[in-house]
This record gives sequence, structure tokens and C-alpha cells, in this order.
Amino acid sequence: MSHEPESIDRSAPMPSEQSPLPEPAPDVEREVAEAMAAMSPAELALLSGDVPVSARSGTLPEQVEPGTEVTATVVGVTDDEVFLDLGTKLQGALARSQFGKKETIDIGRRVDVVVEGYDADSGLLNVARKGQARRAAWTTLAIGNLVEGRVTGLNKGGLEVDLKGIRAFMPASQCDVIPMKDISVLLNQVVQCEVIEVDRRHRSVLLSRRRLLERQLVESREKLLTELEVGQTRKGKVGNITDFGAFVDLGGVDGLIHISDLAWSPVAKVTDVLQPGQEVEVKVLKIDRKRNRISLGFKQAQPDPWIGIETRYPVGTQLKVRATRLADFGVFAELEQGVEGLVPISELSWSRVARPGEVVTPGDMVDAVVIRVEEAKRRIALSMKQAQPDPWSGILESFSPHSLVTGKVTRLADFGAFVELVPGVEGLVHISEMSDQRVRSCEEVVQAGQEVTVRVLGVDAGNRRISLSLRAARESAEVAEMPAEDMHRPSAKQTKKRKKPLRGGLAWDWGEAAQ
Repeated sequence: MSHEPESIDRSAPMPSEQSPLPEPAPDVEREVAEAMAAMSPAELALLSGDVPVSARSGTLPEQVEPGTEVTATVVGVTDDEVFLDLGTKLQGALARSQFGKKETIDIGRRVDVVVEGYDADSGLLNVARKGQARRAAWTTLAIGNLVEGRVTGLNKGGLEVDLKGIRAFMPASQCDVIPMKDISVLLNQVVQCEVIEVDRRHRSVLLSRRRLLERQLVESREKLLTELEVGQTRKGKVGNITDFGAFVDLGGVDGLIHISDLAWSPVAKVTDVLQPGQEVEVKVLKIDRKRNRISLGFKQAQPDPWIGIETRYPVGTQLKVRATRLADFGVFAELEQGVEGLVPISELSWSRVARPGEVVTPGDMVDAVVIRVEEAKRRIALSMKQAQPDPWSGILESFSPHSLVTGKVTRLADFGAFVELVPGVEGLVHISEMSDQRVRSCEEVVQAGQEVTVRVLGVDAGNRRISLSLRAARESAEVAEMPAEDMHRPSAKQTKKRKKPLRGGLAWDWGEAAQ
């Protein structure tokens, strides 16, 4: 006896043997295509049965919990959202704003995300990019979460922040890395913060923007330290200024500009060149990664004014310079910004100079001549006296031998006294030419600053020397007072000849000169 249902006709062909189904009409095919094109990836997933039943019912799948980190694949992009395939037949939606404005989002791109929750209406998991702010919800809020909200109010001690329906508080001390004088500047701004305390019972949430900024600074610092190389030119902002230099923030990393690297010319005070908050361009001079020290140069980021200095200022160039500093050995003068030359004390004037301050004062504009240039050593020697007429020019005509002249005693030496006849021209009265009597010290006869009348014994223009005599001048005065019959009778002193030259002056035979 057969137990097979009588309703089954075995002679009928099996489904696989049945004739193919008729093709749908073209207009039906078109309508289906248009309908599917307008559907979201989530709706397509529901239609195809790819979304788990637990997801369709509004609860998260057991294998997915809030906070789960997943590497997803981009399957669709709109202006507001990016749709992702999380694997195991799960799909999620990510806000487009969590990608950079210029960031390219291609289909098939892999993205690290964190699961936040499930949206029953769309059938999609709500996710956020790893390291980005999440959507706050009481069920998912936890200490350490990064959230985004709008500052809505200001109260005693801090700010009120709206986390899309959840009211949170940010203490003033947690608003920034550096204490803010006025936290109201954050009002109505969208800020990213870290959750530092959650009390679900009393519906209280504390936030910290400071912790997020500190973490970002550390990350930025580590990245910058790996990118920094000696010789690079970087932009930064001047921070703290000290007596020895200025610190510059390069974007999370501070470097020091020593005062000697501020300008090509000497700098007295750092504030003469830089001010706090100033945007500057600097050059990396040295990196000590073990001690996290970076040396920067401000002047090195500027053109070196000493390059080509020999071409711009050849020897013999006449120019005006500004006296900047005085030293015992001369005067420093600025030719152009960053280029200083030295006027040695011997080149300040044709007259003898004891101290540079006698001739010039810092800030004075003076005429000078370039007398030496050493580009490799960054040295330029200048002369102020050579920019003026040489008083020794025509000296033979002005001071002929045997003439009487008046001058001022400028200084005394063991061997005689120097007398200035005209500015820049001095003669020497040897101690033996001071008096008929034996003179042990010049001070016995003359004093510095005293005006005296002397006779010119001789002139050596080549060596710039003039020999003078006080004794001969007095004898001339005595001869003028003698009777006429005695004037032509030479005295024993006048006929006496010298055998040795005098120290410090010229040897002249006065007896022969008188003849």
C-alpha cells in the first residue's frame, strides 16, 4: 500500500525540469531598476535579507557591542554620509564631516571605525572614525570617549555644552592647555572634548577640552620631531623671551633662537628684534633628540649681507657710515644693515686721539674710506681721517726750516715735548732743545696745554716729522735785543756742532743753519 499523497503527480516534471519563467516586460524591468536606484544601501540589505534579524528588530547583534573597533569598507557616499560594510552582513553609516574637506573617499576604501549604537529606523549601525568625536548617548557615554558638542552657556566656574540633547559641563580649567583669561570666547562654538566623568544617576557629564588638546600636542610634537632636519626653514610663533634669546613654537615643539643668531649685526636686547606672538621664519641649526633641544636661527633665514661684500665695497670706496659702538681700540660703524666695519683709533683723525669719544658719539653719521676688506673673516677696516684732506700736504711750504711758529704742547715724553702746530700736525721739541741749562724733566720747562713759540729745525715730510727748538726761539729773541755790533758775532753755542742725532727728532746743525 502506498503512503504517498495522492495529490502529487509523479508524472509531472520536477521544478528543475520545468520550462523557464517568462521574461518580465521591459516596462516592469525599468520600474524595478528605478525603484532600487532610489533605495539606500540599508534598504537594499533589508530587501535582500543580508541584515541579521537582530538588527531588523532594533537591537544590536550579540557579536557587536558599543565601543567595538572594526575595519570597514566604503560601499557608498552621499553629501552627508558615508556607508560602510562592516562584514558579517553588517552595514553602518558614518558622518561625512568626519573626513577632511579635501580627503578623497573612494568606494572600496578601508576605514577604522568604532561602533556607537544601532539605528532601528534605517537598520544601520552608527559608527565614528577611530580617534574622532562620537555621538553622545547615555547608553554609550564612558570616561575617555571623545565627543562633540556646542557651547551654549556660561556659568560660575565653566561652560555648558550641549551634546545633542545631553547637557554637560566643562570646568574653566579644562577649556585650554593655557589658562584662558576669557572663556566666553568659546560661546556658540562647536568643540571636541574628552569625557572625564559620567554620573548616569544624576545625569551629570564632565568634559575636558584641555586633555584632547594636550594629546594632540603630544602627537603633533612626535610627528614634527620625526620630520625636523637640520637646514630646514620653518615658520613659528615667538613665545617666551629671555635675556639670552627667544623661544619659538614650531607647532607643538619649541626651539631656541640664541641672541647671537637674531641678526647679522650685534643685538643688545632680544626685544630690539622680536616680540612675543610675532610670526617668524627660522632655520633649524641643531637638533639634540636625546635632550629634546632644538637650536634655531633667525638671521640664517635671511640673506647673508656679507656675501659679495668685496664687490660692493672695494678698497678706496668713500661712504657715509653710522657709528654704533665705541671701544678702547676704535669705533664700530654700520655700512648697511648687518654689516659693520671698524675704524681703528689711529684712523679716527689726523690729530692724536686718546679716546674715541673725543672724536665721535654713537649714532653720528661720519665720512669714511674703506681701507681693507676680508669677506671670509667678516671684517672691514675703515678710515675717517683718510676721508679728510691730509694736513701734511704742502707742509714744507707752511713750515720752512728756521721759521718761528706758535703751537700748543699736547703731551710730554721722557725725551721731549710734542707741540701741535696745526690740527693734525705735531712737531717734537727734544729735551736738549728746551733750554741752555741742563733739563732733567720736560715738566721743568713746559706743561701740557701750554702755548709756546718754537723754531723749526727741520721737516721730514715723508716720515711726517718736524723737529722744533724752544732754545733756538729764545736765542732768536735774545739776538733781536742785542746791539747791532754784536749781532753778527756767533756765540760758542751757535758754532758748536752736533756729532749724534737727537732722540725722537731730526739732527740739525744749528751753527751751520745760522750761517
